[in-house]
Amino acid sequence: MEIYIELDLIFDNDFDVNEITRKTGMNPTDCKNRSETRFNPLTNKNNEGYWTLQSRVHNEYDVKIVIDEFIPLFVDHLSEIKAICDTNNGEVKFSIVPSFSSNKTPAIYFERDFLDIVHYLNASIEIDMYVD
Repeated sequence: MEIYIELDLIFDNDFDVNEITRKTGMNPTDCKNRSETRFNPLTNKNNEGYWTLQSRVHNEYDVKIVIDEFIPLFVDHLSEIKAICDTNNGEVKFSIVPSFSSNKTPAIYFERDFLDIVHYLNASIEIDMYVD
């Protein structure tokens, strides 16, 4: 099974997401300002801007191992992340993406330390599962 996790900061406005890199010193895996995203014909405007930090892809069945390696990449910048999102109407989302075969299912659970971070950032958790 393969699994990775992302920290996504999402902005449905014209906030310059490169400011996150400047303020935190963290380099994103990917980022785009709203003006750089594709035009959405349903809303008649561009999709949200985003700044994403992604873990490496792990060959694991236990999400805890992935989370435990991922948290140190950004934990020292939690107050900066929170302030940036609060000030600029940003949303924080953790995306957990496991890919597995139907005969071997992943163990997905959350320890208190991770949930404390989710709560502090007022974040959501999205689990996007892919079954072979």
